[in-house]
Amino acid sequence: MLEELKFDLLKFNDRKQVITGIDTTKKFFIKIEVIHNPNKTNNIEEEYKILKFLNDKGSKTCPAVYEFGTVEMDKIYPMVVEKDILVESGVSTMKYIIQQYIPDTGSYKLADIMLTLLEQRKLGVYQGDIKPDNLRFDSENSVCYFIDYDQSIYLSEDKSLMDNFEFLKFCSTYDKEKYGIGNWMRHFPQFTKNDLVPLFRGRALDLESTTIFSTQNTTNTINGIYHSIDEKDIFINGSRTISHRANLLDQVEFSSNERVLDIGCNSGLLSMYLHDRGCNTTGVDNDPHIVIASKIISNILNKDINYFHLDLDDAEILDEYDTIMLFSVFHHTKNPPKNAKKIIDSCSRFFLETRLIERGKQPIEGKWTGTTSWNFDNLDQLVDYCENMFQGFKLKNNLGKADKNRFILEFTK
Repeated sequence: MLEELKFDLLKFNDRKQVITGIDTTKKFFIKIEVIHNPNKTNNIEEEYKILKFLNDKGSKTCPAVYEFGTVEMDKIYPMVVEKDILVESGVSTMKYIIQQYIPDTGSYKLADIMLTLLEQRKLGVYQGDIKPDNLRFDSENSVCYFIDYDQSIYLSEDKSLMDNFEFLKFCSTYDKEKYGIGNWMRHFPQFTKNDLVPLFRGRALDLESTTIFSTQNTTNTINGIYHSIDEKDIFINGSRTISHRANLLDQVEFSSNERVLDIGCNSGLLSMYLHDRGCNTTGVDNDPHIVIASKIISNILNKDINYFHLDLDDAEILDEYDTIMLFSVFHHTKNPPKNAKKIIDSCSRFFLETRLIERGKQPIEGKWTGTTSWNFDNLDQLVDYCENMFQGFKLKNNLGKADKNRFILEFTK
């Protein structure tokens, strides 16, 4: 990969031990270790392994790492700004890593730092040197990234399972032993403990206080939050829980590793339920922020779920699945006949959650705009509509009504 990249300039860090640079496409970042600093917990190969570990775990809050290797001095010499320092080092071969370049395009909040710290802790890593120089806020995705892992450590299972406050105490204790100062927030004079406490309900982080949740746009409710989550480590107050739907779905049979697609997954409540039922679950949503947030949530809750951004209206085809879930989403699409064809071609079973009367909307250019509506007098009319729309599928089971007076209907080929 290094052979394919072009760097105009490579610069030494302040200690003149590491060279860094951004390629001309501004997509890749290179870090070259000229001299290992013995005060650093990790050399560059160990740093690569930790990044790779987090990548393999599906972390959304650290850069993707692409390559670890060695490079000769002559190869990088023309691009290095302080060439004399490179020559004086006496090093002819150096180790490097190439990772994703994260531009710093916005302002993070303390809650954003906490969410990143929490996700990586649950995945088994403490970054170990949390300070402004090691943070990047990506305003496009509303994610605060940690970017430097030469002081990071792997966490034992008991530390990963600590509650949030216990872990913050551990971070300060670790920093005290490592740096002589026992406060992990010491590099952020703009934040105090008085700013930290309101971010929690009990010991659970309030997700609504994070930028990624305050910028997502998936429901036209008062606070803009659709799913409610109440777990030991995280909580958020939305307009729906999973309990009523789970009670009805408990009567449905799902095979082990059944491939299930949850369209309009939002924060992932249904996806998590399906995961816990033993399904190989994928969640998609047309809001890119909520998809990233849902993956962070699943990482925190230790659930292996695939999530990606997809607008059913824009998708040409869907991958092959055993079952597709259309929970309070189909009327929010713009073209039901075309979308029904995509469902028909993709699966052998689908579930539809809906009311007899629906008026769908989508946020278009910042305004909630009408999409699809229907108004049926009774369930038979709704079923006829579905069977005509989804050619080849017939109603197998009416599971009953969940919350908000919505039926859950099972259709099979």
